[in-house]
Amino acid sequence: MTFFSALLAAEAAKAAPHAAPAAAHGAAESHGPVADIMNLFGSFGVDLPHLLVQLVNFSILAFILYRFAVKPALGQMEERNRLIEKGLADAQAATRRLAEAQQASDAKLNAASDEAAKILAEARNSAKAAVEAAKAEAQAAQTEVIAKAKAAIEADRVKMLAEVRGEVSRLVVETASKVLAENLDDATRGRLNEAAVKQLAR
Repeated sequence: MTFFSALLAAEAAKAAPHAAPAAAHGAAESHGPVADIMNLFGSFGVDLPHLLVQLVNFSILAFILYRFAVKPALGQMEERNRLIEKGLADAQAATRRLAEAQQASDAKLNAASDEAAKILAEARNSAKAAVEAAKAEAQAAQTEVIAKAKAAIEADRVKMLAEVRGEVSRLVVETASKVLAENLDDATRGRLNEAAVKQLAR
């Protein structure tokens, strides 16, 4: 029993001796629907003063519970929901940033691969050009060496032919001198030399 219900019970006990005859008289006289409802509640042990006190007590308890228990709990739930939503938004933003970073990394990797392929192609082309240039230079040097060798061989051949011609013409002159058993003059000797050179030139 609460304080209010005890207070109402005491007040009812004080007023009961004086009000009993009037109440009995009123009860005898009142037979409306309200009186029937009150009699029905009274048969279950519910009377109006105690019901009002219980309603006041319940309202106070509900207010206290709402003020100090339900409202803070709702605030914590709202705060937790806000934190959860913030965490989800941060997770989505992080996922989006990760995807963007992955795309940027893939783009940089592709660009680096393309650049490496380009550099490799340029290096191959440069090496090929260098090989071609070296080959052409070697061929030119070889041609020059062959030309110099041919020129040297030709010079040696001409020199040898000149020496052979001189020796042959000397031998011809000596042989002719011996065959003719006489000394040849310079004019005859020159004619014999020219004839020998002409024969060798053929």
